[in-house]
Amino acid sequence: MKVKMRFIAVVLCVLCLLSESIVRSASSSPKNQFLGISPEDEKYYKSSEVIKCKDGSKKFSRAQLNDDFCDCPDGTDEPGTSACPGGKFYCRNVGHTPLLLFSSRVNDGICDCCDGSDEYDGKVNCPNTCWEAGKVARDKLKKKIATYHEGVSVRKHEVEQARVAMAKDEAELSKLQNEEKILKRLVEQLKERKEQIEKAEEKERLQKEKEEQERKEAEEKANPEKTKVEEEIKHGRSEVEENSDGEHKPTESTYEDKIGILEDSHSYQGKDASEKTESLSREELGRLVASRWTGEDASKEGGDVDNAKDNDHEDHEEAPKDTHEGEYDGYASETDDDNQRYDDEDVDDDFGEADHGDSDSSYKYESDTDSDLSDVTTSTSWLEKIQKTVLNLLQAVNVFQTPVNRSEAASVRKEYDESSAKLSKIHSRISSLTQKLKHDFGPNKEFYSFYDRCFESKQNKYVYKVCPYKQASQVEGHSTTRLGSWEKFEDSYKVMVFANGDKCWNGPDRSLKVRLKCGLKNEVADVDEPSRCEYVALLSTPALCLEEKLQELQHKLELLNKEQPQGHDEL
Repeated sequence: MKVKMRFIAVVLCVLCLLSESIVRSASSSPKNQFLGISPEDEKYYKSSEVIKCKDGSKKFSRAQLNDDFCDCPDGTDEPGTSACPGGKFYCRNVGHTPLLLFSSRVNDGICDCCDGSDEYDGKVNCPNTCWEAGKVARDKLKKKIATYHEGVSVRKHEVEQARVAMAKDEAELSKLQNEEKILKRLVEQLKERKEQIEKAEEKERLQKEKEEQERKEAEEKANPEKTKVEEEIKHGRSEVEENSDGEHKPTESTYEDKIGILEDSHSYQGKDASEKTESLSREELGRLVASRWTGEDASKEGGDVDNAKDNDHEDHEEAPKDTHEGEYDGYASETDDDNQRYDDEDVDDDFGEADHGDSDSSYKYESDTDSDLSDVTTSTSWLEKIQKTVLNLLQAVNVFQTPVNRSEAASVRKEYDESSAKLSKIHSRISSLTQKLKHDFGPNKEFYSFYDRCFESKQNKYVYKVCPYKQASQVEGHSTTRLGSWEKFEDSYKVMVFANGDKCWNGPDRSLKVRLKCGLKNEVADVDEPSRCEYVALLSTPALCLEEKLQELQHKLELLNKEQPQGHDEL
C-alpha cells in the first residue's frame, strides 16, 4: 500500500514538472512564428514544410521553427528565441533603422529593439519608440535624397560635357597624327635641300681656296723676291709676337737692319718717307714695306675690305630681285614679316596644359591651344599654306647655280628651322593627348574632367592638394610632402588610390586613399591619418550621384514611412 502511494506521488510530480515545462515553453515561444526573421529570409522559411539548416547539417519541420528547442547547430531554426547560442534576431524597427542582434539577448529583460520585439515574454514592457527615435535619421535621409536628386542632374550634364570633350580630344589627336605625317615629309624635303645647299656651299668654298692657293703659287713663281720679302716680314712679325710673350726678344738692330736694307733698295721714296716709317708701328711698317713691292696703297687696305663687304652685302640684298623677281612672291612676302606668315601663326604657342590648383575652379574642356593648329574658319589650313610655301621654295632654289644664292639658302634654312619647331610642338601635343586618353575615366567617362584639375583643403597648418591622375601632396608653408602618385580606382570607382609618396622617417612610403561620395561640388574634406603615414580623405563630387543609388534611398524612405504609427503625422 505504501509502495503504491509513493508511485502515485512520483507520477503526479512528473506530471507537474511536465506541465510547468510546457507552460514555460509556450511563454518562451513567440506568438508570431516568423518573429526575428528578416524580410529577405522569409521566403526561405515559407518555401517548404521541411527546412534545411543553413549550414546543411540537418533538417527541421516548419512546426519546429521558433519552438524554443535548438535543432540546428547554426541556430537556423531558432531566430526568434534564445534557444540557440549562434542564432540572430532581426529587429524590424519600422520608422527607424533595422537591427540584427544575437538571439541570446532575446527575453533578457533589456529592450534592445526600439519596437520592443525582442522582449515578448511579458516580463518587461518595452514601448515602441522607433518613430520618435528615427525622425533624425529620416530627416537626414530626406536631405540625402534631395542632394542625390540634384546631383544626378549635375552628373548627367558633366557626363555629356565629358563625352563631348573626349570626342574633341580624340578628333584632335587623329588630326594631329595625320598632320604630323605630312609635316614630317615636308621637313625631310627641306632637310634634304638644306644639305644639298650646304654641300654646294662647301664645294664652292673648297674651289675658292684652291683658286686662291693656285693664285698665290703663281705669284710666288712670277715674283720670288716679293715672296722672300713677305716671308721676312712674316718672320719679323712672328718675332714681335714672341717678344710680346717674353719668350724670344730679338735686338732692335736686327729688325731695323732688315728695314734699312729695304729702304736702301728703294731710295727713290726719299727722306720724308723714311721719317714717316719711324712713327709707324711695326705691323704698319711691315705693311708699308710690302706695298712698295706690290705698288698698292697700304692706307687704303682697310677701307677696301670694308667696301668689299658693303658691296657683298648689297649683292646679297639685290640678288633675289635680279634673278627671281616675281617667281615666288608667296615666299618673299612671308619673309618680310614673320607675324604675317600664316593666318593662324599662334600655332607656335606652347601646347602646355594649365594646372588648375583651385578646388573651386571650373574645368575648361577647350584649352587655350585647342585651335592653334588649324583654322577651321578658313578654306585653307595652316598646313596647306606651309605645303604651298615649301613647294614654291623648293622649285625656286637652284642648288646647281654657282655661286649659291645666299638669300635663297637663308630662306631654306629658315623654313626648315620653323617647320621643325612646329613638328616638335605637334609631337609634344600628340604625346600629351595620348597620355591623357589612356587613363580610366569611369564607366561613363564621368571623371574625365578630373584629369587637369586639383582639389585643395586646408586642415589646421596644412594644405592638402589632390590632383587626380597625377599626384597628392601636403603643403606646409614652403615645404611640400608628396603623399603619393596616382595609381588607380578601387571599390567600383568609390575610392581613388595614391601610392609611393615620400618615405616616412623610419616608416613606410606615404600613401593616400580618397573616398568619394555624392555632392553638388567637387570638394575635399576630412583629411585624416588613421595609420602612420597612411592618409585618408573624403571627396564629394557629382560623379558619385548615381541614379540607382537615388532609387535605393527613395525605396528605403518609403519603407520607413510604410507602417507609420497612428497619431504620428510626418511633416
